Amino acid sequence: MKRSLPPLMSLRAFEAAARHMSFTVAADELCITQSAVSRHIKNLEEHYRLKLFNRLTREIALTEEGILLFSAVQKAFDQIDAVSRTLTKTKPTRGLILNILPTLASTWLMPRLVRFTQMHQNVEVRLITSIEPVAFDRDKVDVAIRVGKLPAQRHKDGAPRIDLVMTNEWKGLGADKLFPDVLVPVCRPDLLKDQRTIKPAALPFLPLIHTDSRAHAWEDWFGALNVAYQPSARVLHFGHFFMSVRAAMDGKGVALVPSVLVSDDIQAGRLIVAVTERVSSDGDYYLLYKKERAKDRAIAVFREWLMSEVTELQSP
Repeated sequence: MKRSLPPLMSLRAFEAAARHMSFTVAADELCITQSAVSRHIKNLEEHYRLKLFNRLTREIALTEEGILLFSAVQKAFDQIDAVSRTLTKTKPTRGLILNILPTLASTWLMPRLVRFTQMHQNVEVRLITSIEPVAFDRDKVDVAIRVGKLPAQRHKDGAPRIDLVMTNEWKGLGADKLFPDVLVPVCRPDLLKDQRTIKPAALPFLPLIHTDSRAHAWEDWFGALNVAYQPSARVLHFGHFFMSVRAAMDGKGVALVPSVLVSDDIQAGRLIVAVTERVSSDGDYYLLYKKERAKDRAIAVFREWLMSEVTELQSP
């Protein structure tokens, strides 16, 4: 019989919030935001079609249904924790070598990787950062995250090109789609003065930050929006996206970067998206791995965890 269970992360958020009687403390424990905890609780309440918490002025309280669920979940988690500690003592640590794009590693993965470590203490993740095509045998890596197109995919008409090559050895590889590559122009809020957004045609009048690993990004982005663009003298060049993002935060101009790389900075108010138009490039982000090793424990649990993080990122 198929089990009717809600997402594990939602149950973890509920259990932590009920145990501490605080969404804030639960967020700190799970290394996520308070709004993420609230969203997980809301998902559970929608799953069961009932309230689990009564939201009072300065505190929360479990409903009768919430008390019933908390009792069951806490017992189950205690049993899983006890077994996990036993297994961790008896099984050696497994290594997982991940080859990943530099800025995606520093801005998106690293802040989240602590959650994977907490959930899978017997899997040690080692990172290698590179923008070069990944070669699994030569580089001795287990999984890789790259951006681009799969071999059978057609080009999107008018979409900004991606100059990077994911791999030259597609035979025997599996690919999990993570998220689309959406290019957004971002800057420090005060660069636009009292305006929240501006029109695309106004962007060339501001200093534009170029990233050498996507040399044609601005040209293709303006072309996708049918906006005339001529490079001006007010142009800055940086080698990688993390350098361009840093320059944007320092108020040096507007950087055109994949939205996933700045999602946390936008949410925190450190950066704003300068225009409302969204332009998807001619590719997506993928997790690559050898199909013959897809069921290896370290690879399997990392794939499952990574997809849960992607779901969290894409949830409203």
